[in-house]
Amino acid sequence: MKLSLTAAGLSALVLVSACSGGAHPRATAPHGATTSVVRIPTRPDRLPDPVRSPLPVGSKTLYTGSGHGAGGVTLPASAGKASSVTVMWTCAGTSGFDITAAGKSLAGSQCGDGSGVFTAEIPHAHMRELAWKFSAAGSVIWRIVVAQPPPG
Repeated sequence: MKLSLTAAGLSALVLVSACSGGAHPRATAPHGATTSVVRIPTRPDRLPDPVRSPLPVGSKTLYTGSGHGAGGVTLPASAGKASSVTVMWTCAGTSGFDITAAGKSLAGSQCGDGSGVFTAEIPHAHMRELAWKFSAAGSVIWRIVVAQPPPG
């Protein structure tokens, strides 16, 4: 039971913290110094579209959604008859995003700054349960697309 999970472009999460104490309130960076701040999106609509390339002709989008923290979806009955479904997602936050069905893990990833896009193919053998749950900390935002490849 081996699931395929490809992570494309996951950037490392850079945490920037303010120094507490020691510096004068009007202190500035030394001449020529630059600072960079990684801004983690705070709304799901600010995340990139998880579908990075066009879906194959004849593919059917079963679900498109976004949210904060935990969530879920019940896929249509046609998903249970497919040879597989493809799940594409992106998320932002300091913890992970996991997709489960009937208490069994289907796919998941760590989130980071929201620039990573993840893809997992869920084979028919794992499609017995069409009610999927998305597990994530309340601070995590996510976007997800579930697609059924063309019959073939």
